[in-house]
Amino acid sequence: MLDPCSLIPSESSWLTFFEWKKTYGDIIYLHALSQNIIVLNSYKAARDLVDKKHIYASRPIFPMVGELMGWARIVLITPYNETFKRYRKLIHPMMSRGAVKRYGSEQMLAVKAFLETLVNEPQEFHRNARFMAGKMIMSAIYGIKVDSADDQYITMAEAAMAPIAKVVFPGAAYVNIFPILQYVPTWFPGAQFKRNAKVWRKLAERMVDHPFEAVKSAMAAGTARSSFTSILLQEENANEEDIKWAAGTMYAAGADTTASSLATFILAMTMFPEVQKKAQQEIDRIVGSNLGRLPTIEDREDLPYIENILKETLRWLPVTPLGAPHLVSEDDTYEGYYIPAQSTVLTNIWAMSRDETTYTDPDRFWPERYEGEKGKDVLDPRLFAFGFGRRACAGTHFAESSLFMAISCILATFDISKARDEQGQEIEPQISFTAGLINHVNPFKCDIRPRSTRAVALIRSDH
Repeated sequence: MLDPCSLIPSESSWLTFFEWKKTYGDIIYLHALSQNIIVLNSYKAARDLVDKKHIYASRPIFPMVGELMGWARIVLITPYNETFKRYRKLIHPMMSRGAVKRYGSEQMLAVKAFLETLVNEPQEFHRNARFMAGKMIMSAIYGIKVDSADDQYITMAEAAMAPIAKVVFPGAAYVNIFPILQYVPTWFPGAQFKRNAKVWRKLAERMVDHPFEAVKSAMAAGTARSSFTSILLQEENANEEDIKWAAGTMYAAGADTTASSLATFILAMTMFPEVQKKAQQEIDRIVGSNLGRLPTIEDREDLPYIENILKETLRWLPVTPLGAPHLVSEDDTYEGYYIPAQSTVLTNIWAMSRDETTYTDPDRFWPERYEGEKGKDVLDPRLFAFGFGRRACAGTHFAESSLFMAISCILATFDISKARDEQGQEIEPQISFTAGLINHVNPFKCDIRPRSTRAVALIRSDH
């Protein structure tokens, strides 16, 4: 057991847990301020416990996020109860592997809009990646079209989601440790957290309510486009509150993670040009060396190297390196360890992605690790990148298809390389993060240029 109070950094704690793994092993038990925290540093432990046992399916209670900030009804932090089950029952049939095909045309429109921004303002790719992800999800979830990264729906979602990443982990806010603090008056000295939460609550309510009400108004006027929300609202005995929060969850969980993964992919292509070249050769064989068309989701089975790039993007710099916290509802034992009920359980996805017994040279972006007979034995990072068990991401198939389409179309139409300084010397990107629940690669310089005039024409075509 470790006393974590003075040891765990407030940010990027998964790196500390990864270092501790070398000394203390795959399972670490922490106890601080009456909280039991279990850190699982291996895929095997996470699979055996969180993936296979329903007693790990709940969430810790975070008064700061749930009651004070107004996110108590979002699927991400809802305890494993009847409400959670109703949400998943709504989401699953709309986001299954087969069902997400209905969103393919809207995903392609969003990808083409992003490609256009790479032509016109390539250095703004970080910002415009959020636009692409937001455009995809707003269209699929609400049938609402957005036209830029500054669209009101995207900006309101970003403003609402940003505070969550900082307060969702154990110890991130004192009120999560001492729930009685939520009853302190807002005027009381030291109650700035309550004043902040009051502002953040309004942002959360606006993010969830505004697009939902827009769908209802469009349906009443007969102008609504088919979407996750409109389809569910037409069902008999539709529960509007459940649908509203399920829809809000899909946007909250998907937009930021997709944008972050896309930025990670662009960083990888900047740093590993040999991967990019091999990928472009594969795409050219499928769509023609003169770029007869853009790749589509139907090409996925014929583009195995692109599929491996997708896997490696998810593994190389995991978007959610510590996952979302779980709560074990009953006492449990595992390989001689006693795990007390009501412990917070953290799945250290970063440690899983850096397991040298699974991934040779884990800091290298190397899609070839999944190829051939040996590659069949390499752990598919999608088994941990999207979470575990009953709390695994419900939008996995939508996220995968979105990223595949974006990655393949970018590689088909652009060359990505290191930027150069005034002396013509290459600028080596520095890998750094803005840490939180979602890990964002900080902006970096690179050079993004169309591969040909044909590529530009295809991007700007209406076909």
